[in-house]
Amino acid sequence: MKRSFLLHDPARAIEMPRAERRLPRTILTPAEATRLLEAASGKSPKTLRDRAILETLYATGLRVSELMALTPYDVSPEERRLTVTLGKGRKGRSVPLTRAAARAIEAYLAFGRSELLGENPPSVLFVSNTGIRLQGSTVNAILQSYAREAKLEKHVTCHTVRHSVATHLLQGRADIRHIQVLLGHRSLQTTERYTRVEISDLQKVVRRAHPRGR
Repeated sequence: MKRSFLLHDPARAIEMPRAERRLPRTILTPAEATRLLEAASGKSPKTLRDRAILETLYATGLRVSELMALTPYDVSPEERRLTVTLGKGRKGRSVPLTRAAARAIEAYLAFGRSELLGENPPSVLFVSNTGIRLQGSTVNAILQSYAREAKLEKHVTCHTVRHSVATHLLQGRADIRHIQVLLGHRSLQTTERYTRVEISDLQKVVRRAHPRGR
């Protein structure tokens, strides 16, 4: 084909194999997630915003792009839910909020956001220290700052929290289809990656359940 000896590509119908996407190795334990959330404690506008971000991410498993696109009209702390109006693939979805996340957002809206807004306030829910739209790198920097404060020896990003949410829900016996809807996965196969049991978990089950495991 490159040398013009053939008029048609005989390999055109062959599909290239897709590389399997692996889950990140860093997953927070529930105890570590709690330490991360509680590291953001205080009443300053910045801390109220950070606590609302952390609680929202851990409650919903949102992608960082989805978090940054939220507006105040997308959240309903009273009904404990939020609406992702522009998810991956430009699909929206409604997801529930935990009680803690709803309270954190309520406090941020009441006492934090207005204090951070500048002269030209953006329409988004979460704004930076200077009152402009947050960037993904800034959100990850916020997470890493509180991870250090919580003395976590793990590199924590929004992606880490998202996968931790799915793992913790599965460990809590949540239905995989419910997790699919929460995370906004188009395909159930994407969500099924979380069902691959780590050997450490399998060893615990064998020790507990096998007749000769003890």
